[in-house]
Order: sequence, then C-alpha cells, then structure tokens
Amino acid sequence: MQFFASREGVRCVFVTCSLCVRMRCFFCYLAIILYFCPLIYKDMKTTTLYKYLFIVLFFGVRLVLAQQGVEALFIKEGVLLKCEDAKIPSDGYIALPHTVKAIAAEAFKGCMRLQRISVSGGVTTIGDHAFAGCNHLTKVEMLPNSVTTIGVQAFAFCVKLKDINLPNTVATIGEEAFRGCFALEHIEIPESMSLIGSSAFMDCSGLKQVSFFGNALSVIPSQLFYQCKVLVQVTLPPSLRHIKSSAFAYCESLPELVLPEGLESIGDDAFEYCKSLKGISIPDSVFFIGASAFHSCSALATLKLPYGLRHILNDTFLDCVSLSSVVIPDTVEKINMQAFRNCSSLIAVQMPLALTDIFYGAFYGCKNLQYIDLPENVKYIGVFAFAECVSLQTIELPRAVVDVAAKVFYNCTNLTEVNLSKFTTSIGVQSFYGCANLKELKLPNTVEKIDLAAFENSGLAELHCRALTPPIANRSFGYKGKVVVPYRSLELYKQAEVWKDCVLE
Repeated sequence: MQFFASREGVRCVFVTCSLCVRMRCFFCYLAIILYFCPLIYKDMKTTTLYKYLFIVLFFGVRLVLAQQGVEALFIKEGVLLKCEDAKIPSDGYIALPHTVKAIAAEAFKGCMRLQRISVSGGVTTIGDHAFAGCNHLTKVEMLPNSVTTIGVQAFAFCVKLKDINLPNTVATIGEEAFRGCFALEHIEIPESMSLIGSSAFMDCSGLKQVSFFGNALSVIPSQLFYQCKVLVQVTLPPSLRHIKSSAFAYCESLPELVLPEGLESIGDDAFEYCKSLKGISIPDSVFFIGASAFHSCSALATLKLPYGLRHILNDTFLDCVSLSSVVIPDTVEKINMQAFRNCSSLIAVQMPLALTDIFYGAFYGCKNLQYIDLPENVKYIGVFAFAECVSLQTIELPRAVVDVAAKVFYNCTNLTEVNLSKFTTSIGVQSFYGCANLKELKLPNTVEKIDLAAFENSGLAELHCRALTPPIANRSFGYKGKVVVPYRSLELYKQAEVWKDCVLE
C-alpha cells in the first residue's frame, strides 16, 4: 500500500502489481496444497485439514476481493470523497474497503463505467447524489447492516439499477433517492424505516412490488410512487397514519389496496389516475380525504366513505366513470365542486342528514343518476350542480334553498317534476335550460326574479306563478306560453312588459 499527499487530502492507492498479485498467487498455492494434501498425507484426518484450509481460503478471498477497484477511489479519514471513472476496472465492479465509513455527496458522479458495487460493513451514510446518474449501475450488493441514511437523490436516475436490498438498519431515505430507476422491479422497506423523503421512488416505471415491514413508518410522503405505472402490489405498514398528496398518483396498474386501521388522512391527488383501482377499503379512522384524491379512478365501482368524514372536497371522484354505488356517511356536511362530476355509472345517492351545501358541478354529467333525496338541512345548491343528469326524473328542493342557481338543472332532459321550496325568491340563468320533458312548473308567491334563458329549450307548457306582484323577469327568460297567475293580479301581469307577451290566465 502506498500513500500520496495531495491538496485535497491523503490518497489511498492499492498497487495491483505488488500486493494484489502476491495475494492471488498465495491463494493459488493454497488451492494446490488443498488438492494434494490427501494424497501426500494419507494417514492424516483429511476432513479436519480441509476444514481449516477452507476457512483460511475463504477469508483470504474476501480480503482480495475487498480491494477490487480501490485504485479508483479517493478516501480521506474514512470518507469516500470521489471515484475516478477512468480507473474503474473493465468489468465495472468495485468492492469498497472496510475502512470506508461514509460515501460523500456526488462521490460517484459521472462514473459511467460503474456496473456493480459491494458496500463494506462500516458504511453508515450514503450521501446526497452519491450515485446519481450512474447509468450503467445494475446492482448494489448487500448494503451492510451499518447503513442508516440514504441521501437525497442518492441513486436518482440509475436507469439500469435492478437489484438493491435495504438493510434493517436504514432509518432514513432522502427525497428522490431512487427517482427514475426505471429497471427497479421490487423494493422491501425494512422495519427500521421511520422517514422517507418525498418522491423517493418517483418515475420508477418498472416497479411492480413494494413491501413495508415493521411498525415505525407513519407517513407515506408526497409523490412517493408517482408514475410507477406497472406497480401492482403494495403492502402497507400497520403504523401508517397519513398518505400525502399524489403518493400513488398515476399508478395505473394498481388493482387494489388495503389501507391499515388507524389511518387518519388521505392527501390531495393521492390516487389520481389509478385507472385499474377496483377496490379500496377506507377505514373509519380516516377523517380527511383531499381534493382529487380519486380523480379518474375509472375502474372504481363501489366505495364506502368513512364515518366521521365532514367534507367531500373538489374533484374527489371526478371522472370515476365506473362508480355505481357510494355510501356517504351522515357526518358529511359539504359536497364540494365537481366532487362526483362525470360519474356516469352512478344511479342513486343517499344524501347524508348533516348535508348543508352542494357546490358547483358536484354531480355534473352523472348521466345515469335517477334519484336524489335532498335532506332538509341543505341550504345551498350551486351552479351546474345537477347539470347534464339526463336520467334524473324528479327533484324536491329543501325549504332553505331559496335561490335556484344558474344552470343547476341544465340539460336534464328527462326531468319531469320539480318541487320548489315555498320560500323560493329567484330562478337563475338557464336553471331549467334544455329540460325537454318538464311540462309544468309551479312558482311560489315568494318568487321575485327570473333570469336570462331560465326556461329556454325546455318542454314547459304551463307555468304557475302565484306571486301577487309580477316577478322581475329578463326579456329573454325563455318562455312565452301559458301562465296561470292570481286572478286579482291578472291586470298587473298584462301591464308588465315581459309578461304581457305570455298567454295569461
């Protein structure tokens, strides 16, 4: 062994022509002796001799192999600082010496010759970007039981990395640690794991199986398996409490997932575009489901939401075209914008008793929705809430819904019966536009305003308006047919600019 001083530190170089050659020769001699000893010493106990000679040979081989490729390494005080790509052996294999305690940040940056590496038993830390971009690295052999930390982007874009075993000592994996490892097919998260950085396995497009062991990990971070498009099997730890945003987004092949009891939250976009997800069991311990959590889960057919959930947020089930049945617990108070938009297989929804608000486009495009039972606590129904629900036939608005929102029943072509609240004050823009089978509508005496195209392209043949004072109506409110008004107000309606063109009775 020779040492050379440099500006950066002490460079450790093992000279192949001296030590390594002599050691290899030594073991050749041992092999010869091992072969011929039984012939020379016939009276000896050859079994014992073989045993001890084999032990010597075994540890000697390990010593030699431990020096494979070390002439390419720059080591200072137990830290591997740099690997020179040009000095990596032709077979692309490096075995780290036991003196290495840590692999520094970017230590193997630009090492295109590296194909395999054996990490020694003393290494505790693999630094940030340590192997990032090692495009020909295929195998990391037996990470030792000393490694505790794998840094940020440590193996990012090692596009051919197929085989890596995480030891039971690893507690932390940094952000994007294995991002873009396209060839990685299986990963086991050891029981020692307590923290995984966001996007750690993002874009691992070949990853098929993930198993979590132990009971220490409480969070699946943001985008952990984002765009792992062939992932088909995931076993989650019982200690899990939170699934963060986009954790499984675009896992297009994932067919089912069992969420552990004790889970508390599912983040925004968590399962967005999981197109093969047919079954998922959400425990009642979950009290929060984020916006777009199941957006475009086009195979999801049935779902029971957890008791204790209060809000169904924006786009939660947007474009879940196979969803035919959903159980909404009575604790839900708000159904936010486009929550069930384009759930075209949804037939019926039992609304929760605590429900107060249905926001913009909540059930827009639910083409097979035939029946909605709105509880009395509902006080607000937003624009487009039931638009394009072409199978909806009847609707009764709760008494607190006094404003019929714009386009709320837009193009509900099979709507035949609408019972408005007796306290209704306004009919919004295009509220009943295109309701071709709505033949009759009764407006209570509290109606004060009818807006633009409210009844345009509808099948309305008879309108009952019980208001004593003619409601203010847009000139183009979309109806010129028969209007039944209070007898004592008939003359007032005839004098009103908008109403005089109707057939008043």
